[in-house]
Amino acid sequence: MTQKTIPAPFNKGFNFSGWLEHRSADAVVEEMFTKKDFENVRTLGGDVVRIPIHFERFIDRENDCKINEKIIGILDNIAQWSKELGIYVIFDFHNDTHVDSVTSSDIEEVLTPVWTQLAEMYKDASEYIVFELMNEPHGIEIEKWNEIIERLFRKVRKIDKTHYIIVGGADWNSTEAMKKLPDFRDDKVIYTFHFYDPHTFTHQGAPWCHMERVKGLPFPYDKEKMPPLPENPTEIEKRCFEEYPMTGTIEAIESVFNVYSDFSISRNAPVFCGEFGCNSFAVENDKRAKWYSIVTNLLDERGIARTSWDYYGGFGIFEMKFEKKDGKFRFLPPKFPDDLNKEVLKAMGFGV
Repeated sequence: MTQKTIPAPFNKGFNFSGWLEHRSADAVVEEMFTKKDFENVRTLGGDVVRIPIHFERFIDRENDCKINEKIIGILDNIAQWSKELGIYVIFDFHNDTHVDSVTSSDIEEVLTPVWTQLAEMYKDASEYIVFELMNEPHGIEIEKWNEIIERLFRKVRKIDKTHYIIVGGADWNSTEAMKKLPDFRDDKVIYTFHFYDPHTFTHQGAPWCHMERVKGLPFPYDKEKMPPLPENPTEIEKRCFEEYPMTGTIEAIESVFNVYSDFSISRNAPVFCGEFGCNSFAVENDKRAKWYSIVTNLLDERGIARTSWDYYGGFGIFEMKFEKKDGKFRFLPPKFPDDLNKEVLKAMGFGV
């Protein structure tokens, strides 16, 4: 019998990516997401939305890291919508996650003033607000990160006694780093992990991972259906093909999820899959849907809450259309519900 985890207060939803990321406050389009989008998530059967926020782009470092007023206005709107709709929203301190990036060793000098402000602003907000202290720290020693996040957690909890706080381990919120996190012994702490396994399958064709030429892989692994290794392969491409027979199995995924169940029980706290997803650009839709079906069933069996990456975009739940302008491709805004990818949504356990 599969072991159930300690339940989180929410069940499933999406990441609203690309809104409060990768740009300055002046360049943020306030109406990219509106109350209607949160209502649409509710319509699909979701009860949580994770909001990745590049706070480092939205602060005045010369003025105690004060958060830009425009961004605060957007967060205030989100907080109000979540209360009105009864949908959880996660304010996620997001960061640069390019494969060649690293988390700064002095990140605490930004995290502390940002979270002090947010805790003061929302300590009396509805129960539907959740704080995620930082997304995917990486390139920083596990021991150093654990010291930082423990100090940060205590400072936030001293201000805000009531809201759930999400904590994640170093090494990109990896499983092994999560297991080494401090035991916060708090009745409203949630431990998070991200899941894109097997990475060779979900990120095939992704240039940001230097995997442009890795395409056509089956899932689960099937030797007879494997494409040939690219001509003059790079070390990354070689490693992808060498590891896939071991990582590309359902048994490999299931063994990792059992670790999360054991961890949740041992810490008496929920675990949360804050990101999981499969690239739509290079993976055929039926193969993509099969992966989602397998992964979400394993999560459901263990009672693990999740927010998929993402809503719009290359890992999203819409049939995205593009236009070429000035030699560059860009997304055309999808329509709800007309452009929903019904096969993928069904595989993820959502109504259409």
